Amino acid sequence: MAHECDDCGESFETLTRLRLHDCGDVQSETVATASSTDESTSPSPTDERNTSVTDLDDLLDQASTGDITAIHGAVASFESALSAALEGDNSGDTYRDVFWPYHERVSDTLDEATRSEGWSLLVEVIDAYDPTADDEIPLVTPTVANAVGRNLIRTRLTEDVSAIPVAALEYLDNIAVNAPDTADTAREEVHAYGWGIGHPAHSIADRLRVRASEDIFSVNPTLEHAFYADQYAAVDLLEELVRDESIDGTLPRVTRDDMPYRRYLLDCVYGLQTDDHWPGMPRYYDWHEEFDYTFELDETVEQRIRELVEETGFGADLPNDWTFRDLGV
Repeated sequence: MAHECDDCGESFETLTRLRLHDCGDVQSETVATASSTDESTSPSPTDERNTSVTDLDDLLDQASTGDITAIHGAVASFESALSAALEGDNSGDTYRDVFWPYHERVSDTLDEATRSEGWSLLVEVIDAYDPTADDEIPLVTPTVANAVGRNLIRTRLTEDVSAIPVAALEYLDNIAVNAPDTADTAREEVHAYGWGIGHPAHSIADRLRVRASEDIFSVNPTLEHAFYADQYAAVDLLEELVRDESIDGTLPRVTRDDMPYRRYLLDCVYGLQTDDHWPGMPRYYDWHEEFDYTFELDETVEQRIRELVEETGFGADLPNDWTFRDLGV
């Protein structure tokens, strides 16, 4: 299906190509025709990348002064710069040289703007960079997901789970479903999805059940986040998943028998009884420090986890005086 630009009428095969297209600098028909017939006048990927990065720096500076319009431009310029960096980048070095210096800056800018303007601005960005629209997720997906995760946690801690927009939860879930296994950074930035557990209009538990067999490496850390949001709802879900024998995948181990996925899920409670381990996502955001957050595991929840370990036989290889740290993988 072709996607047409409302301004200039040019058609694009994917929404991503349409987003990357910039007809804001209006060109004459003569120049446009010459560009299409004389490839030597076309900008090189390096030129396009350098221009996009320069534009991105300028837009981030503007956004820091409260210019909301510049924020949308910054995200678009970041996408353009990343797209240009991919051209002919067989090693991935050029792409990384653009992505990592700006991932934090653009995430910070989106986060600050959302704190100032509310969720509506971030939802607009989510809509513009839909991870389900094309065959490939947008290149800025990890950065947008980072800002979504920060504000999801912040909303849960300062308001109520129902104040989290459903669109934000659907966005993170859609990334987990649609991002390829090679998209490590994007898949890691969705772990804060667990803070939406108990949402009245979007069932985190249902989605994690569906994803458990095929997406165990995302479900496990997401469930870890869920314990900090609502340990009672999280332990309910942990019990259900660990008891579900239809989740029959295994993780290979060199010197021991393969580890069942259901046993691996117990790794999510590794840090619940200590204050020196916190989930590492979203990047660049120490939410427990921002809110001086403390966590105390309820004794009944601890007992339920211990009984679950013994009931399922996953305690056979543990020491007699095992702790939650011994459940770590």
